[in-house]
Amino acid sequence: MINRLYFLLVILMFFGSCVLPSKYQKVEEEKYSLMRENNSLKYLKEQNKKDKAEIKLLKDKIDKTEQLMYELNTKLTASKEMYNKCQHDYDKMLMENNKLLERAFSEQSNLSEELAQKQKLLAEKERSLRKLESDLNNQKLKQQLLNSDLELREHKIDSLRTLIQMKDDKLTAIKKKIKNVLSGYSNDDIMVEKRKDGRLYISLSQNLLFAKGSNKLDSKGKSALINVAKALKTEPSIHIIVEGHTDTDGSPKLNWELSTKRALAVTDVLIKNGLMPQQITAAGRGQYQPLVPNDTESNKSKNRRTEIILEPNVNDIVNFLK
Repeated sequence: MINRLYFLLVILMFFGSCVLPSKYQKVEEEKYSLMRENNSLKYLKEQNKKDKAEIKLLKDKIDKTEQLMYELNTKLTASKEMYNKCQHDYDKMLMENNKLLERAFSEQSNLSEELAQKQKLLAEKERSLRKLESDLNNQKLKQQLLNSDLELREHKIDSLRTLIQMKDDKLTAIKKKIKNVLSGYSNDDIMVEKRKDGRLYISLSQNLLFAKGSNKLDSKGKSALINVAKALKTEPSIHIIVEGHTDTDGSPKLNWELSTKRALAVTDVLIKNGLMPQQITAAGRGQYQPLVPNDTESNKSKNRRTEIILEPNVNDIVNFLK
């Protein structure tokens, strides 16, 4: 198209030299018009090239944009799927979390109740412990008092043993003294012995002291009693019990009366020969405390007796124990 325009322009210039000035001018004007159009065309061509380049550039950008949008759409789809999955996981986790919260709340309530119960039990145990400590302290105090009391009692027991030993020694000495003053009498008439009860027994047979059925003392028996009184005269702390005994012959009432009268008769001699009435007790035992069974005459003879029983003054021991 440009070549054509150029060709027309040359023809016009050729013929223009042969035409009239007015026509020339007209031709010039057309020439300039054509040049302007040519320039415009050139400009348009260049502009078109630029536009094509821009269009190509824009198309490339559009392609890139479309590719980017495709990639973004793909990523958006993936993000949506991930979001949906996350939302689903979140909802699931939220549901599980709510369940855990409910369970935790329930467990917390149970634990709170259990804790309250344990605190209550602990408080009770602490009270029990304090009571036990108090009881233990009281027990320790009691134990200390008991130990102190035990030591005191042990001391008293040691002293009591010493006192009893002294009284035993005294009874042994009295036994020896009694045997000395009664050395002229046979064992059938007088027996001096210390028995298991710790007392000293002077057993005098009926044959030595009384006639059968009588409460009147024979002279031989009275003499023996006087010797016993003399031996005991220097022992005011010895308590003396005079007991009368019979066999089973006769009625129990008469035997009891006879044993009592014989005990009083012996007591009378002892008092008249220096012993104090307050240290003597007289008692009739009748037939009820035999030494042996009353089945033979020999045994009955052993049961018919009067016993002078010597024992330490228990008041000394009682007062000591107090």
